[in-house]
Amino acid sequence: MKTKYIVVLLAMMASNFAVRAQPLDSLLKKAYANNPELKALQLEYEAALRQGPQVSQLPDPTVGVGIPILPIETRLGSQNLLISASQMFPWFGTLKAKEDVVLTMAKSKYERVAVERLNIDYQIKTAYYNLYLLQAKQYIFRKNIRIFETLEKVALAKVESGKSLAADVLTVRIKIEELNQQIQTLEEQKLTYTAIINEAVNDPLNSVIQIDTTQITRAEIEYNIEQFRENIQANHPLIKQLDWNIETSSKALALNALDGKPSFGVGLDYSLVNSRTDAFPVNNGRDILIPKVMVSIPIYRKKYAAKKEEESLKQQSFKLQKESLTNRMISSIQGYKSEYESAKLMLELAHKQIEISNGAYDILLAEYSSKGRRFDELMKLQSDINKYEIEIIKSIVQSHLAKFKMDRLTNF
Repeated sequence: MKTKYIVVLLAMMASNFAVRAQPLDSLLKKAYANNPELKALQLEYEAALRQGPQVSQLPDPTVGVGIPILPIETRLGSQNLLISASQMFPWFGTLKAKEDVVLTMAKSKYERVAVERLNIDYQIKTAYYNLYLLQAKQYIFRKNIRIFETLEKVALAKVESGKSLAADVLTVRIKIEELNQQIQTLEEQKLTYTAIINEAVNDPLNSVIQIDTTQITRAEIEYNIEQFRENIQANHPLIKQLDWNIETSSKALALNALDGKPSFGVGLDYSLVNSRTDAFPVNNGRDILIPKVMVSIPIYRKKYAAKKEEESLKQQSFKLQKESLTNRMISSIQGYKSEYESAKLMLELAHKQIEISNGAYDILLAEYSSKGRRFDELMKLQSDINKYEIEIIKSIVQSHLAKFKMDRLTNF
């Protein structure tokens, strides 16, 4: 009976709402393709990848030209033009180490893209199901309006036969007006969730969202807290982002060690020498060419020691952040599991309440139709049935919202 009731209710809703329905999956795909925040993060990641070639190149060579103001006289003539060129070379592996650091940092930025996808998933799914809840409430209210309109006809007949009071008719009409007002209120509330979805998919905020209700039943979850912990520690983007930060710090340590090594350079000095006219020595006017080798020795070591301590402290911090974040996620998952179980219990209770109430309603309706008595009880019971129907839909939605919260931490 429980299953039969909810299946019938959802089937009737689906026949009303599925004409122009937008499946949830299509909205998610649209958001992945069009969301500006997601695009911005992807471009930021691609920009970070371009830093590799920027840091892995040799330093630019140095070229200098000098013209003596006062001639420099040599035995072979005067030097009128001095040209020098040099190229420095860092220690072996330093350039590759620099590239490794920036590329590892870029991988950390890529995890931000994955985190944003999880956020968009959660944002759209929760808004979609809240829209479903509001739409389902409207359907239930309209269905109850039709029931109350039938009761109004029964009450009018009883009044005309002298077995009831006109106040019964007015009571039904007041209830109908109340339900109509609630339907309008819910229509206004739908605008908030519609705007959330449209913002995520980069559509105009007032674009209409039609909910697909054909597959919405109570959510089912698989719960294994230890498996969740292992999966989070190995694969969750927020944790992997910290892992890449640790890896970046390790590569920065390796680069720091290489920066502490000497760097070498080669160069060439050339002097243009004019021939002497007052004497004619051998090789008169021969130009001067001087190859040279340079070494830069990092004597001042405090900055390298400080960098080593800095990266070591960073790694300790990242590891503690990983532990803290994992514990918070596991604690949150346990809380979401409690929300799911609570929704499940409320759904079972609402089913029982509505089954009992439907039987009692038929009895009261028969008695009022025949004798015109117990009208207030009949009205109250119908309102209770309305409340239980809403509780069924609300519990279904709550089970999905709890699952979405868990998926945000476990399904990536």
